Amino acid sequence: MAQASLPMQLPLLTWMLLPGCWAVRGPRTVQGFLGGSLSVSCTYQRGHEMDPKFWCKPGRAFFTCKADIVITSALEPVVRRDRFSIRDNRTERVLTVTVEGLVEGDAGTYRCGVRTGTGQFDLSDEVEVVVSPAPTLLPSPVLPPTAFQPPTAMLPSAPVLPPSTSHPPTEGTDAPRGAPGPFRSFPVLAGLQVLALLAMSGAVLWVSLRGAEPPAGTPRPRRRGRAGAAPGPPGPSQPRLQ
Repeated sequence: MAQASLPMQLPLLTWMLLPGCWAVRGPRTVQGFLGGSLSVSCTYQRGHEMDPKFWCKPGRAFFTCKADIVITSALEPVVRRDRFSIRDNRTERVLTVTVEGLVEGDAGTYRCGVRTGTGQFDLSDEVEVVVSPAPTLLPSPVLPPTAFQPPTAMLPSAPVLPPSTSHPPTEGTDAPRGAPGPFRSFPVLAGLQVLALLAMSGAVLWVSLRGAEPPAGTPRPRRRGRAGAAPGPPGPSQPRLQ
């Protein structure tokens, strides 16, 4: 049985012995779900940036691919065909293949690689694609409705104010009773000032009148009839009317 499988392994052994067989590296296995999508990224060595990159089904014997599913070119680094697309990032030297709308027939073995040219072996690596049934989502349990109670720890507490004593307002004014303000003491101060001015005025008047009176025993001057005229002789007496 080992001798029968040996001819089938000869192409693989020959490919492994060829130079550049590890020039392309990809993941061994990728998994996707029915109806979903998956992406496969393969890296390649420097110097193959402008070479075409492909995604294909493997061929027989020395043929790398049975048929190319999608392939880039030097002028088109991004190519899309039906549900398959390939993107060549030449800066990072990474080719990425995306498969959308997965079906059961997408499962199997594929090759991602670099097309080197006619008469030369392509640089590629095998990738196994596994397509699994879509996971079923269990319905979330329905909880019975409960009365909503906000957490007491999250409610802000009201500030505590110190007790204050209030006095009823007096009649005829809206100002509260308490310590007299500047407007209530103004009439008292004004009255005191008026009394002080009256007292000072009375004292000044009394002193001025006291200084104008002559001392006791001093004869008072006679009143003159006309200012500046000397007294003349007495005139004739007028007869009295009977």
